[in-house]
Amino acid sequence: MEFRLALFFLSFYYLRPQDWVPGLAGLNLVEPIIGTWIIVLLVYRSQASPLPGLLRTPHDWLMLTYFVYIMWTTPDWNYAFSDILSLTVFYALTVQSLTSWSRIYEFLRWWNAMILAVATIALLSLIGIDPTGAVELTQSKAGRLSIGTWLHNNPNALGHTVVAVLPLSYLLFFWKGTVSGRFLIFPICFFLAGATAWQTESKGAFLVGAGTILLLFVIGRHRIVQISTIVIALTVGISGLSFLPRMEHMGDIQSDEGVIGRVMAWEMARTATREYPTGVGYRQFKALIDWVDGTRVYHDIPKATHCSYVSIGADLGGYGLFIYLALLWVSFRSVLFLKTGSDLEERCRRAILILLAANVVSGWMINRGYHTEYFLLIAVAGAVHRLRVAEYLAKKTEEENVEETDAGPEWLGAPVGGLAVAGSTGQGGVALPPSAFSVSPLLDRQEPHRAFRGQAKRTRRSKSEPLKAPWNRLGLIDIGVTMALTWLVFTIWDYVITMI
Repeated sequence: MEFRLALFFLSFYYLRPQDWVPGLAGLNLVEPIIGTWIIVLLVYRSQASPLPGLLRTPHDWLMLTYFVYIMWTTPDWNYAFSDILSLTVFYALTVQSLTSWSRIYEFLRWWNAMILAVATIALLSLIGIDPTGAVELTQSKAGRLSIGTWLHNNPNALGHTVVAVLPLSYLLFFWKGTVSGRFLIFPICFFLAGATAWQTESKGAFLVGAGTILLLFVIGRHRIVQISTIVIALTVGISGLSFLPRMEHMGDIQSDEGVIGRVMAWEMARTATREYPTGVGYRQFKALIDWVDGTRVYHDIPKATHCSYVSIGADLGGYGLFIYLALLWVSFRSVLFLKTGSDLEERCRRAILILLAANVVSGWMINRGYHTEYFLLIAVAGAVHRLRVAEYLAKKTEEENVEETDAGPEWLGAPVGGLAVAGSTGQGGVALPPSAFSVSPLLDRQEPHRAFRGQAKRTRRSKSEPLKAPWNRLGLIDIGVTMALTWLVFTIWDYVITMI
């Protein structure tokens, strides 16, 4: 039941029926969803967590830190509390609902399906089927495709969303897939996403799509294949991008009025980071620029930053940006170095990496720092991390029980006359019943743990090969990497301001 609610919320987030379905406009549906989800997890839960508890991974602790930091630095406590609390709760509920690899896989498939649903709604508006009022909105955007929902009411947002389907569908349906998946489902997904992205004419979306497709031939490939792919991408790939809509203007980006306006907003945001080390407050930064049009001067024109990192940096300062990047880093670390044991797990691992990479790159071109998508991505990576830690704990307990069984209880002493009694091992030890090998009643109900215990018995290690504990605590490496990432963001930020 809780997993179905996770899928329902994903549908609600992407389709946003309250924006275009008659009778739902203005209704606050978030609180009822949260309340129902919590009740289901507490009372009607169908599958317990493989790692019970709310604060069991670095992802959990960093998310709590992020929430506390935002509340500590905000000048508008009531607004920030209601907004960031719901995002944090959705993170926790999603983590608690993704309790097995099969659930994570189905969640990713549903994620892909919901983006395709958005793409279908957008394409249908081009032939007169327009439930969201997309036609008028598209016309106001100089013919660049948009739909009438808050999340995708501009072509850049729509483009950056749908391009993720291109590599994601490949991993879910084509890579080691069935015949129907490879030659029917994948081509349909690729066409819908590609056609929608083409109609948005979003230069940033084209770059993200090209980059994530490139990753498909880098992640998990032989070194020679990786190098060859990168070389081809830097030559043929870059030349091919010039044939996409509006990409021919990439060379004169410094004269693009839209880019100039964004850079002016970036400069104001950078000033805010220097004057306010902890930021101006959650969602408080507003860039107001002066714009000259011929002989007329327009004052205090609102201008969006169109960048997640710039927005987070201005609102929350360098410390808040550090936490934001730390959450991305631990999510990458959880899946990047994960050793999977099946094609299903490897498929999920690569898909999560692609979604994370798309979010990181898109963050430089659109502002989604506070969007639910970010928190759901961290939740999926956190769920994978919980499964990894639970697997280790199950194997560790299994091996300890096996060693105790081999040694035999100390009070039995040596075997008596070589006689084997009922229930004995025949070697002087007593054979324990199967229940003695259980980790706990709570863990026994978990599908992953049954598989983990069986695997531990099949891959029994010698004492010279101790079971290696997975990373599950923030260390100097994590702090150092996040500091380097924060420095890199500010360096790129300053470079763009200086060059443009």
